[in-house]
Amino acid sequence: MDMQKTLRWGIALTLLVNAAAMLSPIINSGDALTYATLSRHIVQSGDWVRLVLEGHDWLDKPHLPFWITALFFKVGGISAQTYILPGFLFHLIGAYYTYRLARLFYGRDTALLAVLVYVSVFNLMDASIEIKAETYLIGFIMPACYYWLRYDGITGDNRFRWKYLLLGAAFTGMAVMTKGIFTLFTIFSGLGCLWLYRRQWLRVISPKWLAAYALSLVFVAPELIALQMQFSAPAHVVGGAQPVSALKFFFWDSQFGRFLNTGPIQNHNGSWYYFVLVFIWAFLPWTLIFPAAVRRELGGFGKLPAPEREALVFLVSAFACSFLMFSATKFQIDYYIDIIFPFAAILSARYLHGKIMGRPLYAAQAGLLLLLIALAIGLSIYVHRAPLLVLTGVFAALLVYAVFRMRGAPLNLRTIVYSVLTVNLVYGFLVLLTALAFMQYSLAYNAAKIIGNAAQPTGNQTETPIYVYQMPEAEKELALYCKAPTHRLNVLEPNQPPAPAYYLVIRHAQLAGLPLKPAQFRQVASLAVVVHKTGPFNKLLQLAKGERPLERIDILEIGAPRSQPPGARPNL
Repeated sequence: MDMQKTLRWGIALTLLVNAAAMLSPIINSGDALTYATLSRHIVQSGDWVRLVLEGHDWLDKPHLPFWITALFFKVGGISAQTYILPGFLFHLIGAYYTYRLARLFYGRDTALLAVLVYVSVFNLMDASIEIKAETYLIGFIMPACYYWLRYDGITGDNRFRWKYLLLGAAFTGMAVMTKGIFTLFTIFSGLGCLWLYRRQWLRVISPKWLAAYALSLVFVAPELIALQMQFSAPAHVVGGAQPVSALKFFFWDSQFGRFLNTGPIQNHNGSWYYFVLVFIWAFLPWTLIFPAAVRRELGGFGKLPAPEREALVFLVSAFACSFLMFSATKFQIDYYIDIIFPFAAILSARYLHGKIMGRPLYAAQAGLLLLLIALAIGLSIYVHRAPLLVLTGVFAALLVYAVFRMRGAPLNLRTIVYSVLTVNLVYGFLVLLTALAFMQYSLAYNAAKIIGNAAQPTGNQTETPIYVYQMPEAEKELALYCKAPTHRLNVLEPNQPPAPAYYLVIRHAQLAGLPLKPAQFRQVASLAVVVHKTGPFNKLLQLAKGERPLERIDILEIGAPRSQPPGARPNL
């Protein structure tokens, strides 16, 4: 079997499955809704300086991801797809520079395999659709690492190249404008350890590198200017909280505050082994391969050629230093370590390409894959939804075919093919499960469809505002799906309606307590849905199966001309 052809097919299949998740019309996570809302405000207000959420200045993360999303919203319209697309593109940028970095160290074959490992890491697949800041970060960190290595002359070419300096500084600056100055630790830790290994301690303060640091800071200037313009008052109040200094927050509170768990957002459930547990599932299906790769490379370190020793020092240091830093922090969230998975992917690819796998590791990997396959198929049967059964059936058939076709293939190649097919099965199952459940039971998605169908295509009906009563998360999500203006409503005054005519989305149990008479409204729909989509995985399974408790939500049309008697409910 042609190894190169197999790797390319694996990459294409995995990216296709990953990209298919963009077809879902729903934004799933709470953080994603917040980020999309911030970007929507930029587009609708035309204000590209201020980050505003719920009418208040918002200070938590830098501007760049929101600028990027707002640009896509402006060009392609506000939707779930245009929100996801830029993140997925940065996922591809991360894959491309993982290839270039691996090729710089180990050559084309290992680099192509590194890309396959990268695109098939479960948490990276998931992050490319859920769109955490880490998705953008990988697209900045990996090219920054690559260009700084070329700037440093790791390939033996010590000639000064402007493009390496400019591109390294630009990507470094954009990484800082995405998540803050701690990203510098991941970008430079591998290079710093490489200098220590070479005994080039003074290079860190050499004129060449001082120029690199200074230029990187120049590329951070747009963020600093935006912060200064938005929070120019000496004691600016954010969201009714205590006065803050935006620059102090950017350089200290948002970074060291989280590291020391002293900032405005805290987490008291962290532990030193938290990210070890996260790695076990987040790096699937390659969790067993990576430790074997590190053990093999470090065990034979002294026998490696000098360039490969330097490559190993850089990759292990870039992974380990950031991993230890995350483990030492008190504020711990699982997706933080996504940014170091590309380094682990390169090391795993190096092992799979250059070392004949032993039978014990192959058997352990096969056992892990069989467990994942059994879980996906078993849960598909449990939920008993036809699309899930079809999906798992197709991938199960592909796996059976692969096993039959590759009976005489090397263990490494079999491991690669089986692992890629398995993670696509598991990921496809989870994405489809989530989409089916929320398309049927999500309040915001179904309310948007009903209100859109109820609105008339002519006149001013499409501009009829929508008010969501005491459900802030639902209001944020509904605003992303509707063209009509959407607002949160906490109190309905009897003599001060929020608009002459409007839609009201309200819990059925709260309707009796409102100062509304039956003659004042028409019931457009009454839905059995979930208001809060987040929760443990077992609740998602119950929702997909139709067993999770649902809330009754009414959609009312108030103050508009009616074609039906007051209080009448149309056939839905």
